[in-house]
Amino acid sequence: MTDIKEIKLIDVKNNSNIINNLNSIYKLWGYEEVSPSFINTLETIKGRGVIDENQVVGIVSNNSLCLRPEMTTSIVKLSSTRLINKKRPIRLFTNGMVFDKKQNNKNSFKLQEKLQSGIELIGYDTKYPEIEVINILFDSIDNINLKDGCNLFLLVSTTKIMDLILNKYKNNNFEEIKKCLVNFDQDNLSKLRIDENDKYILKDLLFTRGEPIAILKKLKTIFGTSKTLDDLNFLFETLSNVSNKYGVKLQLDPTFQPHLNLYEGIVFQLIGDNGKNKSVIAKGGRYDELVRSFSPNEKIFNGIGFTISVDILRNLIKEEKTDKKKILLMFKDSYLLEKGMNEQKVQQKKGNIAVLHLNPINDLAKANQIMKENNCSEILWVK
Repeated sequence: MTDIKEIKLIDVKNNSNIINNLNSIYKLWGYEEVSPSFINTLETIKGRGVIDENQVVGIVSNNSLCLRPEMTTSIVKLSSTRLINKKRPIRLFTNGMVFDKKQNNKNSFKLQEKLQSGIELIGYDTKYPEIEVINILFDSIDNINLKDGCNLFLLVSTTKIMDLILNKYKNNNFEEIKKCLVNFDQDNLSKLRIDENDKYILKDLLFTRGEPIAILKKLKTIFGTSKTLDDLNFLFETLSNVSNKYGVKLQLDPTFQPHLNLYEGIVFQLIGDNGKNKSVIAKGGRYDELVRSFSPNEKIFNGIGFTISVDILRNLIKEEKTDKKKILLMFKDSYLLEKGMNEQKVQQKKGNIAVLHLNPINDLAKANQIMKENNCSEILWVK
């Protein structure tokens, strides 16, 4: 049960640059960094239905513990314990590894480590906290130098639309219909014993995706006017202005539902499309019930956030060229070592990368070879 990968030095460097860039944006929006534990209790994960137990990576020495499959649950729990007296709303960000496993065959599992970065906004007394969080997501990605031709679109839905669609089927194939819609399963939808006109509508909804206001109008013609759709209309009008500013296309998909049972309300994915491949850069949504579960005495039961996949984002960025010089300092006589150390500090204070070769060297050809081996651009002889 393993998927251990040795990370290349260039990938480590790019990961660090991405996280530093993201953190700088989070801080500008007033978010504070937290570092939740790598370890969760299985009871926390199972009891709140966050993720399928079969995907959790357990700890052999203690069957009641597991490695965290995501970070939101740990942060919401933190808000109900150590941060219980912190004034709401709480704005937090974090970076780190999450772990899960997938079954390869009957007796084999694949362990996956994923590097993520994200924010959580908890207890904000406003009807539309989504506006702040999605704005920050766009701002964060805008600060990353993506490759040319990488078009971004935000796939959005809400569990409330699914509730609206399924409302009339509460006592008739409810779970089967929901499963067909979420899994885009036309075949099994056709086999269900429901009204043929209803089948036609449900199949049509499978292919309904596009500009949010237009999709909401279509839903109103099917299900009539409702407060849910009116509220979403206002939200998407506001988000459309934000997305246009960042050049991100919005798409509303009524049947899109998240993989995790964490979310209730707005759910979204930020997707990068280069014309050949689509990559899910970030995922997020609202988790009001999770807040209620950990903090039943909270005055404001809302929480929303997102996580960015640093591993995926890393493959979408342009190769950065540094303007910094990388200098190799060398000397011919050992008594010049201390002077070389002093010169190294001088160069570093100038903002240059300075590597000091600690052994005396007189062979120019060998010196040039060592310079290339250290990826330096020039040699500075200490005299």
